[in-house]
Amino acid sequence: MPIPTLNNPTVLTPGLILPLVQSLRRLFRAELSAMVALSALAGYLFAGGQWQVHTFYVTAGAGFLAAGCSALNQWQEQDLDQRMERTKMRPLPAGKLSPTMVLFLASLCISVGSLLLSALPGSQSLLIGLLAVIWYNAIYTPLKRRTPFAAIPGAICGALPPLIGWTAAGGILLTQKSLILAGTLFIWQIPHTWLLLCRYREDLLRSGLPNLFEAIPTSRLLRINNCWLLSLFLCYLLFPLFGYIQSPALVFIFLAGVFIVFYGIFKVQYSISETHFTLRSFHLVNISMALLLTVLILDRLFI
Repeated sequence: MPIPTLNNPTVLTPGLILPLVQSLRRLFRAELSAMVALSALAGYLFAGGQWQVHTFYVTAGAGFLAAGCSALNQWQEQDLDQRMERTKMRPLPAGKLSPTMVLFLASLCISVGSLLLSALPGSQSLLIGLLAVIWYNAIYTPLKRRTPFAAIPGAICGALPPLIGWTAAGGILLTQKSLILAGTLFIWQIPHTWLLLCRYREDLLRSGLPNLFEAIPTSRLLRINNCWLLSLFLCYLLFPLFGYIQSPALVFIFLAGVFIVFYGIFKVQYSISETHFTLRSFHLVNISMALLLTVLILDRLFI
């Protein structure tokens, strides 16, 4: 049975649409792009933005930019993706989309995202969005080939989407409130990335990228990562501490969820195998960020 591709539309029958959808999901890293869109929405509402058409522009614009960055990244790193088990089923190494088509889709998504952000008042949101694209694809992506510590400057990419939303709502860029939100996203990026690298350590060896585990042994890296996790936990506590979550019910839900997540991470750290621990911790760290963003969005509904 032929695999549907955008290069051969004649095979796009109803029964073969699903594989194409799955290819586009991998290309755009739909879950991560949705998280980026959610963080931009949270930043918008966190700054006092109202539910209106601008809410859609912010959310969709950030989501399209993230999807475009992902596609462009896969076009840039197709040689690396071919070598790694985790990425070899992405559309380019799997032969489901051509490099030309991937580059076109990346350009299309970035253009649509930029147009949506340009429809917002002022130019700050658009400029921050374009900075995120440049930082991710022109700085962080090439930097991964040069240093094993690229994740640290690369974490700036995670801090920018909430600032897109923040400035779209008219918020002043550098304030305590905006920096706490952006800083929390920055700190979250480090354990998110390092835990994934630990889980797929053999892939890193196959990729030919600078080896983080040669610079820092795995056991020591996980101890350092615990410091980042503790910093993330303390950042989460700042939101109820400074009254940034106004609903008492949501404060309780948020604190309970955060304590449960971090208890789950540290409790099993030395009781299960390293492979299972890193994968479980990776998912729990992602859940903690999804919890924060969801609470910030829901909190706006109760005001």
